[in-house]
Amino acid sequence: MISRRGLLLGALASGCARPNEAVLADFRTFMNALPRQTAGRVPFEPWKLEGKVVLVTFIATWCFPCLTELVVINRLERDHSAKGFANVLVGMDLEGRQVLEPFAEGYKLTVPLIIGDDRIRSGETVFGRIRELPSRILFGRSGELVVGFAGVSKYEDLERLVASEVSKS
Repeated sequence: MISRRGLLLGALASGCARPNEAVLADFRTFMNALPRQTAGRVPFEPWKLEGKVVLVTFIATWCFPCLTELVVINRLERDHSAKGFANVLVGMDLEGRQVLEPFAEGYKLTVPLIIGDDRIRSGETVFGRIRELPSRILFGRSGELVVGFAGVSKYEDLERLVASEVSKS
């Protein structure tokens, strides 16, 4: 489920990235590589995320496990945002804004939902190809990659991981 700090994201059993194409990237590199278009009411302002623990989750509207993860994402935001935690979603739907806008409004998303562009959907991320949804990348306060993993997660597991990171100064 989890690759620890310093390990390549490509080492994941889920295959988020092949080992030979994975790159260790920091928060700023990753955020600068993301598109700026968003769906919903919450803008994507990466400069406001610096110094925070940030969980980036790749989702799609047609992905049932992704929909169940919205509950986990909302709980993490509620329980840890005051301690310096933030969520960012990246929508991987081919139809882009056409489906992501009503999705964001319908689920009343309180976190940024970035509209993944052709480059992101085709696998041109600093971590390589996103092959399974949902996929997550957690960055620590200083911008280092803490962990990357894919698939459905238990709230308790993610909560423990996030709580550990937000407690670090």
